[in-house]
Amino acid sequence: MKSIKLTDDKISKFIYQTRNLRHEKPHQYERIRIKDGDVVLILYNSKKLVYNDNSNTRDLLGSILEIKEYNSTGENYTYNKISSYNSDSLLDNYSFTIGSDETGKGEWYGPLVVTAVSTSHEDNLKLKRIGVTDSKKLSTKQIYKLYPKIEKLGINSRTIILKPFSYNRLYQKFTSKGKNLNHLLAYLHSKVITELLQDIQTTDVLVIIDKFDYKKMNEYLNINDKIKVIQESNGEKYIPVATSSIIAKYNYEQTLKEIEERYNINLRKTKPKNINKDVIDKVAKTHFKNVKPYAY
Repeated sequence: MKSIKLTDDKISKFIYQTRNLRHEKPHQYERIRIKDGDVVLILYNSKKLVYNDNSNTRDLLGSILEIKEYNSTGENYTYNKISSYNSDSLLDNYSFTIGSDETGKGEWYGPLVVTAVSTSHEDNLKLKRIGVTDSKKLSTKQIYKLYPKIEKLGINSRTIILKPFSYNRLYQKFTSKGKNLNHLLAYLHSKVITELLQDIQTTDVLVIIDKFDYKKMNEYLNINDKIKVIQESNGEKYIPVATSSIIAKYNYEQTLKEIEERYNINLRKTKPKNINKDVIDKVAKTHFKNVKPYAY
């Protein structure tokens, strides 16, 4: 844990910018106690701020307070002023946020699902209240519980579900033109994002994409230059991207279940070599190395 003494101005800014994080009841001599994921912040009545030293907390404080530290060479530097943590400080600068994510690209079986959501400030607060967070921290059971709650809020979203047969045909179309999976992903992400932008009809939007290939994404996402776009690894730390991920994973599980029931195969426990050739392109992504020898 590290600490820093804050001025009254910094305290006011700190209180405002952290208002949407998860607060706990302060202990004796404490004014504010925050524990939100791996971010721990304790502001004492003495104006001392104690915080845990990790990248998310440093980025958050760098954005709010511009805290200065010294690196290993002894040189003075300032933490990034734009927080990469979902403190809402970045999201608060825009009327709307679009978050986009996908699931299924790393699984040889089942569909590829790409989802984007459009959220306002109020939507982000509601999503946070119902428990939306990085889906990697959620079990399938938790995702199934969260999905209807998200649906009930009426969040504007777009989802593309490519079942294996459709996925394989589209993948072959891209590879026949010398393109690869990242081109296909960029095309799908740009499609759902563009549709949401047409609904919003404003340029006061922040688009956040869970990063996979910066160059190819920029190639396909042809939108107004006034719209701010960021591509960031681990983008699920932002509520809109986390929401997209949860919706995508719910649809992935539902579609996988439908495929397994239709072909009477437990794909998580079946090896490609044991799948009938007549159906393998309907249950599996045939370009995967472990599938390809048995698909043709």
